[in-house]
Amino acid sequence: MDNELEKKVDSIFSLWQRDLCPGGQVKIRKAGELIYDKCFGYANLEHKLPITHETVFHVASVSKQVTVMCALLLHEDGKIHVDDDIREYIQDLVPFHEPVSIRNMMNNVSGIRDQWELLVLRGVRIDDTITQEDAKALISSQTALNFPPLSRYLYSNSNFTLLAEIVERVSGKTLNEFADERIFTPLGMKNTCFKDRYWQLVPNRAGSYKDNGTEFVHAVLNYGAYGATSLNTTASDFLKWMDNYKKPMICKKETLALMFECPTLTDGTLSRYAGGLEISDPTGYKGHAFFNHGGADAAFRSHMTRFTEDDLDIVIFSNTQNIVLKLATEKIADIVLGLEVDETADMPLFYCEDFEEADATGIYFAPGEELFYAEVISKDGRLVMEEAYGPSPLIHSKGNCYQVGHLDFKLYLGKKSGCKIGPRLIPLVKWCPTPEKSENLVGYAGKYESTEIETSYYVTEEDGYLYFSHIRNGKNRLLNIGPDQFMVGGTQFLTPGIISFTRGSGGKVTGCSISTGRVKNLAFAKTGQIR
Repeated sequence: MDNELEKKVDSIFSLWQRDLCPGGQVKIRKAGELIYDKCFGYANLEHKLPITHETVFHVASVSKQVTVMCALLLHEDGKIHVDDDIREYIQDLVPFHEPVSIRNMMNNVSGIRDQWELLVLRGVRIDDTITQEDAKALISSQTALNFPPLSRYLYSNSNFTLLAEIVERVSGKTLNEFADERIFTPLGMKNTCFKDRYWQLVPNRAGSYKDNGTEFVHAVLNYGAYGATSLNTTASDFLKWMDNYKKPMICKKETLALMFECPTLTDGTLSRYAGGLEISDPTGYKGHAFFNHGGADAAFRSHMTRFTEDDLDIVIFSNTQNIVLKLATEKIADIVLGLEVDETADMPLFYCEDFEEADATGIYFAPGEELFYAEVISKDGRLVMEEAYGPSPLIHSKGNCYQVGHLDFKLYLGKKSGCKIGPRLIPLVKWCPTPEKSENLVGYAGKYESTEIETSYYVTEEDGYLYFSHIRNGKNRLLNIGPDQFMVGGTQFLTPGIISFTRGSGGKVTGCSISTGRVKNLAFAKTGQIR
């Protein structure tokens, strides 16, 4: 291992080199040779078990590409065709009327609503036990799509749960059995499986630990759902999977080409997501073409990237969320490929020197396509950001810029506000509370029910504000952002959403629809007043 390269890459993962902390596996391979191969931190903090090369990680959405390959192997066998209507195989799970193909699902252009956000809206918490049957039951109750198939790209985990179901019904095997027979065993991936029961023991599996800026907390993961997630593997094993991208061993070249075929949308534009992978355009990262995918469940994080023309593979698996792995991968590429570092990349677009800390507290949100919600409060004389696992401290940098703990997450507070999460820049709006007269809000109050997720929410009016309440998602204030339109967020309502109220004859409120990042226009009927 080159000493200079080692020092530079080590510095990227300095947060994983503290005393007792979680960490991860990092492997870098150039032209078939491992040029960096290290493990950091602990797999289990309670028992002080270090991460080794044999430690197994839940890799979340990095699983999707393997599920797609399982379906493509059946296509190669002539048992299915990627352009088949999915109702030929799973009619009982598809109540909507538009034809959706297997290819639509593997390219995330199906329009099928996302299972995780549907579950959260229903009141299921991500740390609850969630089975494959739970996910399928909720998908099968959806009577509408987010949009017509192939009209746009929108990431949806449901696509890959349904792909797994097709694989199982056609092959007569579980997804794990089929993948083991056709992929894991042929490639020598001895420490890899799909964890398809939440009670299943996986040897050498790492625990999940969230870094909230002051301490590590156990972020529970009880998934029994799979296909979209739940691949458990090591970085060493995953490099064997990536070998197949370079030289197909478990499939034909034509099958691999099909996996990488980016779909053309109905408006003529090309989507860059194909086969469970994000495919760069020819310009790639600083002129270097690549394909990649990341994953995030509980505090597990994963990222794999292959720079195709450079024959460079980077795999990072972690059991904590305090390093943005996509950003870490780009830093590694800069080092290995000798690329110029953009010194202006961290310029604070929302920076304001003339700033009073008294203006910092409040609710900040982004109501557009990329929904975002954060509440900043003062606690014991310090600014903190409310989160599901407790408040995260805000450390003042300069002006209106605050860093969330030591994470790669900066908030620019006050009237000129925004946030920077790793490489992402999101402009924010600071909500200015303006209570209304009760008579203007009373028409909204009542019980709202959805047959598609079989749950109820209550809208109440208190002191000139509306609140949205659920037996499990708690009580959250509604932020008025337009006529009959409100945003809801909060630490309990884990999926920020836009609520649009509908009116019938006489202008009376008759219902509403909720749109989150991956669920659009989920209908609720107003069925009664508050008890």
